Amino acid sequence: MNRRRPLPAAALSLTAALFLAGCGSGGDDTGKGSPAGGATASREPASPTAAPAPEMSLPADLKATFEDAEVSGDEAAALRDAENYARAILHGIATQDPKAAPVHHYSVPGSKAEEYAEFQIEKHAEAGFTLTGERTHSRATAEPKADGVVVTFCSDETRIRGRSEEGDPITFFEPGDPKNVWFWTIDMVKSEKDEELWRAENTEVESGATEQCG
Repeated sequence: MNRRRPLPAAALSLTAALFLAGCGSGGDDTGKGSPAGGATASREPASPTAAPAPEMSLPADLKATFEDAEVSGDEAAALRDAENYARAILHGIATQDPKAAPVHHYSVPGSKAEEYAEFQIEKHAEAGFTLTGERTHSRATAEPKADGVVVTFCSDETRIRGRSEEGDPITFFEPGDPKNVWFWTIDMVKSEKDEELWRAENTEVESGATEQCG
């Protein structure tokens, strides 16, 4: 297997900044951040007749945790899979694979959400670095709309760091920097082929979201 040549620290830092600045769901650079998923005890389990989801795991040194939310029914299912979509992006970054099966399982084919996930993973793969640490998520909401459910939640990046393929650490932001706080808005729609599965159709992630996340 060919190994990528490590990039200079300056180049890695620049790419880390690209990941955190990201791009909005419409593809324009408007200060949107990147994303990042798990079911809670209050969420309904998938039907035993549902198609099995692809295997999705994170390395031992990378964690994504989610705070419980008081939702039920379709809203709970949409929230569960919005979190899985966010986790799938982390999985893709860890495996350096923009085409990772979980990414496409939890996003609508050809959608802005799929495009956003692939973009984030590609930027990391091109630079040859992944992530380490823990990303925590809180303040989740799931509100029905005409054709689906709008999911929002906050993520705290304080404990997330970059790591090159050679194991060299890369610091993103200093602790306490408001850019560590992100606010996610994910439009979820029910899969046409699997009534138990919800998929991300559109994604916006805003960094420095102290107003929404406190």
